[in-house]
Formats: sequence, C-alpha cells, structure tokens
Amino acid sequence: MKIYTLILSIILFVFFFTSCEKVIEFNGTVTNPMVVVNSIISPDSVVKAQVSLSRFFLSSQDTFTMVDNGTVTLFVNGIQKELLTHTASGTYAGTYYKPIAGDSIRLVVQTPGMNTVSCGTSIIPKTTIISIDTMHVFTDSTTPITVFDSISGTTTKIGNSIGRNLKFVLKFTDNPTVQNYYRLVVLTKTHTSKGTTSDYSFSFDDIVSGNTNKNSVGPPTSLTSNKFNVFSDDLFNGKTYPLTFSIPDNVNVYTIAGAPVVIRKDITITLQSISQSYYLYLQTRAAIKTNTFFAEPVQIYSNVDGGMGVLGSYTSSIWRISVKP
Repeated sequence: MKIYTLILSIILFVFFFTSCEKVIEFNGTVTNPMVVVNSIISPDSVVKAQVSLSRFFLSSQDTFTMVDNGTVTLFVNGIQKELLTHTASGTYAGTYYKPIAGDSIRLVVQTPGMNTVSCGTSIIPKTTIISIDTMHVFTDSTTPITVFDSISGTTTKIGNSIGRNLKFVLKFTDNPTVQNYYRLVVLTKTHTSKGTTSDYSFSFDDIVSGNTNKNSVGPPTSLTSNKFNVFSDDLFNGKTYPLTFSIPDNVNVYTIAGAPVVIRKDITITLQSISQSYYLYLQTRAAIKTNTFFAEPVQIYSNVDGGMGVLGSYTSSIWRISVKP
C-alpha cells in the first residue's frame, strides 16, 4: 500500500509543478520591417548615414539587415546637394559637402520594395568656450597601490595613492534667442614612463546635469543618470554660465624602483552644441539603458518620417590643457 501511495504522490508532485508552466502565445500583429536611418553630422566631416531595416522583437534573427541598394539624397536649405555613395554595410557618405552652421539638412532615402522616408535637422552654431579655470582639491583619502604575483599568489604593497581631483570651471555664454542643448565630452590622455592611456571618465555633478551619483562618462559605458552628459539651457538661458566638473588626478607615491612615473596629462574638453533631435535621442537612449523590469517601457526618440531612426547634428568648441604632476 505504501508503494502505491508513494507512486501517487510522485505523479501528483510532477503534475503540480509542470502545470505551473504556462506558454503565453503572441496574439498581436507581426509588424513588417521599416526603414531605419541613423546619422549624426557635424561640420568636421562629410555627411554620412547608415540605412537598415527594423527587426520584429520576437524574431530569431540576431542581426539587422543592412540596406546596400538604396538611394540617399542630401538636400541643403531645400536644394538637392548630392547623392550619398554606398561605402559598406549599409553606410552612405557624401563626397564633398561639409555642413555649415545655420544650414538646414534633409535626407531622403529610397529603398527597393519599401516606402520612401525622410528626416531633417539644422546645424547649430557652436558655442565658444570663453575660459576654463582649474584647481586641485585633495580628498583626504589614501589607497594602497598593490601588485599581485600569480606565481606565489601573494599581493605586495608598492606605494600609496593620495586622493586628489582636478576641478574645472568652464565659462560660456548661451544664445538667448533659441532653446539650446549641449553635450560635454572630456578626454584625458595620461603619459607615463610606461606608455599612454586614454580615459573619458569624469565627475559631472553640476546642477544642470541632473546627475545624482556624480559619475559620468563620454561614451555610453556606465549606468548613470546622465550617461551621455547632455543638458539644456533651461536654468541659464541667455546668460554666461560657469559649468563645473572634475577628473581624478591622484598623487601616486611609490616605494619601489621602476614604478611608472606620470609625465603629464593632456586633457581635451569639448563643449558640443547639439540639435534637439540628438538631445532627445541621447536622453531616451540613457533612459532605456537604466530602465528596470517594472518600469514603463521607453520609446527611443525618432525624427524619421515614414520610418525609424534619428538625424541629429552637433558643433564643437574645443579647449586643451596639459597638466604636469
């Protein structure tokens, strides 16, 4: 009798847990692919655009289909300027025209078997950096510098890193006649006796950044509240504004010979004046990357009529500083 009871219990156990799994079938409409156009332009180079097809979210395909047989026409201030030439993997490039501040740009994209799509933007005049002031601030923190020996499995202390930040105050004057959007990019190249390293990280805790964790970078590589370092002129429209940020510039004191010695740091600070379309695109990109499972879905901004994607623009004002230990 006990053996029958045991068998019955096993059957009921298996039935109970397998019945907890439920396959939910998709009953919606499978959408057809749309033409996707992505292009961020500046006066630094000719106009380029990448054209592809969108992918249905339940598709098993893990790559996007690039459009290599399309026609991309560039219009400047309402006049046809040139046809972009296909170069590789859905990328099209102009041959001679470089955007000029104040120009109105429009791309018209024709893809065989698909509807014609178009997108437009304007080239924003650059905002000139008036001045940049710097100041070293010690953080009252000391961190051991160690090396690990994989053969012996031991860690040896070779010195101390004394916490220090290099603070910047970047002054610029905002144009009062239009709504302006900006992006800050900071590149630090550290030259040592062992070689050169590059780093885009910096602390962007200015009130206009909206950042809460005070850690931000140029390329999208960290989960911050403002990972693309964009901001608008809502708080200083038409005024000269002192934008503040900082980079780590620790003092390393070594106790052994042959340790890397910092020769200098070359810092390139770029203040970009960006189009509203580029600003909204980066804002929604950042929002979807930091979204949680239980939050509302974020729709990536698009300004492509009849399709998807973004056409944005930026102009740059650049300031370079060299700092020695």
